[in-house]
Amino acid sequence: MEYIEAALERSDFLYIGITQHVLHRLTQVDSADALHRVLPQSNPLTYFERATIIEAVLTDAAVPRERFAILPFPIEDPLELHEFLPQTIPVLTTTYDAWNVAKIEKLQSQGYEVINLWTRSTKEVVGHQIRQLIRAGDPAWREQVPGASVPLLEEYGIAERLQTLLPDDES
Repeated sequence: MEYIEAALERSDFLYIGITQHVLHRLTQVDSADALHRVLPQSNPLTYFERATIIEAVLTDAAVPRERFAILPFPIEDPLELHEFLPQTIPVLTTTYDAWNVAKIEKLQSQGYEVINLWTRSTKEVVGHQIRQLIRAGDPAWREQVPGASVPLLEEYGIAERLQTLLPDDES
């Protein structure tokens, strides 16, 4: 939510891009810094499920529906970006690691203006740690995600899905 709130402060309307929107194409990697992004266990939810969760979370946070739209954002195949987002719309991002720097370079090479909201060395919320908690049956994961996402994640059977996706050495 911190990322969304910072982006909304800079925009009248926000396009929220979802990467890895076609799960069967997860084998596409062009950067050593992005290897983690193509693992099935890093992408346990479909585009529809992620979009539904994002909308529920923003609605719960009282963000008016007319302030945002959700769309595919194929950063893994930058040539496709133009099919979803015109170059005239600036891209807001954050920087934590080498992958974020590479992402900014990809976007700029495609003609996008990139606005970095912040640069930090660590993330407060880390997706793979939350997925590990869910898989282990530790209810602490519920405290690390927005409240409106919890019932949807449970409805989508995220714990069961992660049981089949995560290798045993990641539990």
